[in-house]
Amino acid sequence: MTLARIDLSRDGHCVIDSLPIPVVQFPLAPHSRGDWTAHGANFGKIASRKETVFGYKLHLLTTAGGLILDFELAPASVFDLKIGRELLAQHSNCHVIGDKAYISAEVAAELWQHNRIRLHTLTRRNQKRQLPKSVRRLFNSLRQIIETVNSQLVEQFQIETNHAHTFQGLCARLYTKLAAHTLCIYINRLTAAPDYLQIRKLAFPN
Repeated sequence: MTLARIDLSRDGHCVIDSLPIPVVQFPLAPHSRGDWTAHGANFGKIASRKETVFGYKLHLLTTAGGLILDFELAPASVFDLKIGRELLAQHSNCHVIGDKAYISAEVAAELWQHNRIRLHTLTRRNQKRQLPKSVRRLFNSLRQIIETVNSQLVEQFQIETNHAHTFQGLCARLYTKLAAHTLCIYINRLTAAPDYLQIRKLAFPN
């Protein structure tokens, strides 16, 4: 398995996030003839973009270096915390950085007790206990890694542009694009590229 051969996969520091996967343009969703509804597609709000999409959200777990370790596709309406809990329950012995959508003392305690996972999140402004500025800067620095991965998936692999007519077709496209991202990093590591996250030339050699 290619992922297991990449040294980065053994990094015990990870980041979790999600990005939208629309399957039908918003105005056309009520009249869609595909099998999307049968496979859980629905309307969901994307808070960071202040928009609503019809489809799914792709939840990603990456290393602090940007290697995708795991993912889960879920209906767009499902909260990030719920899917994050499910996704992280399949892993163990790591530190995970998440944004404010993953704030939950109960879930954090559960993941530590059963999986030895430390879930770290930034605090909300109205919380009494605030993190030092130096820690917040570190959080933001690590968050930039998954933002870079998301940007590559969206801009270089067009992962949010869906031309599939069935759920199976969508899954095939997602698997292909996620595998391609991992393969690019693998090639960069094999060739000792200075920045293994620079994958544009591999994804688009021409």
